[in-house]
Amino acid sequence: QATAPSPSRAPALHVSFAPAFSRDPGCRRAPPGAMAGEGEPLLGRSGGPGFQPTKHDPLMKMGMKRVENALVKAGLADEGEKHHVVMRATALTVVPVAIFNLLLFTIWRFYHTRPVISLFFCLQVALLGALVPQMSKKGESSWHEKWKNYLSQFCFAAAVLGMTAGLFVHYRHLIYYQRYKEMKVYSNVAASSSPMLVADAGIVSFSSDSLLDAGQAIGYRSAEMGATLCVAPVIDTSMSSTDPISFFAGGVDCCGWRGQFTCGDAMDPKAISGLLYIPPAQLVVPAMEWAVKDDELMEEFHRAVKLHAAVYSSRAGENVRFLHWAKDPREMRDSYRVAAVWACLGYDALFSCLCAFAAAIVALGPQRLEQFVEKMLSSVVHRASKNPRGGAYKPPLASGGDGRDACLHKPSAYA
Repeated sequence: QATAPSPSRAPALHVSFAPAFSRDPGCRRAPPGAMAGEGEPLLGRSGGPGFQPTKHDPLMKMGMKRVENALVKAGLADEGEKHHVVMRATALTVVPVAIFNLLLFTIWRFYHTRPVISLFFCLQVALLGALVPQMSKKGESSWHEKWKNYLSQFCFAAAVLGMTAGLFVHYRHLIYYQRYKEMKVYSNVAASSSPMLVADAGIVSFSSDSLLDAGQAIGYRSAEMGATLCVAPVIDTSMSSTDPISFFAGGVDCCGWRGQFTCGDAMDPKAISGLLYIPPAQLVVPAMEWAVKDDELMEEFHRAVKLHAAVYSSRAGENVRFLHWAKDPREMRDSYRVAAVWACLGYDALFSCLCAFAAAIVALGPQRLEQFVEKMLSSVVHRASKNPRGGAYKPPLASGGDGRDACLHKPSAYA
């Protein structure tokens, strides 16, 4: 039978790890921050200013990646599915564009005859978009509900911009067309007659013996407008050099300093009519005269007439009227409406593009927008890395006849 050795007879075993470790020259000392008995830590901890980790924990890296993916998926689920993105983008584009066009049409159609009612309606639509109650549910933090608040802001911006664009088009183009349509048309008017006889006229056709005297045209350089104001008298065969001139054809930057006039249809000998310039007092109320483009033009025309009287020793009438010299004044009148239509189409296209761009950003949501930007940046970086021109410039090496570097055969200047 084998008996266990007595504890007193067991040989004493002495193991010392520290001296053996310290005496081994090939063993690397564990860096600071390592766990006890861990010579090469998996998790690199900062052990000093110059310490660099040697390894990374793959489990920790995989776990962080899974957590990040879970957060992204949760954010995408919070923002809804792809059909929700399409629905949000459509609503954020169609509704504001419809409001913009509605107010633009309101100003076009009703502002000239009912300005107070038109402005009141536009302001009501703008306030409805600004003061609309929060459509998202209280306490709801989902982006699928938050985007509805942006819809009210888009509607308010569309109402304000639509009203502003409509007013600009009205005072720049449309008001002239509408006012000319309301004014009378006179024909066979003698150039020597008093302008008071055609005070309510918009279009005037002169008698057959009337003509535009372009030889007595004059150009007046306006310092305030920064343009040349051109005037030429309209006379008939019954007028003498001492008779007052009551009608002048006018234009801007279309004449020489003396005796040259090309404004409108002045070069057409069959043109004997014109579209009268309407004074600002006949277009708008005194408080809105700044809005029309003829605010300073009429004053500068009168200064040009004074210069004409000083140069040609002529005499201007008491109530001088200025006109666009034209062969077909009605076509010139309709040009204001055409310009207004093109201006409205341009503003509508510009607002639609800006609204669609902003709607796409809001509809995507923060997570999808971040992914889209990252994907675009990575695509740009990838293309730049493949582009040979994007790399550093390497000058070609000059070589000799034997194919070796010519610099090796060229003697040095410092040899």
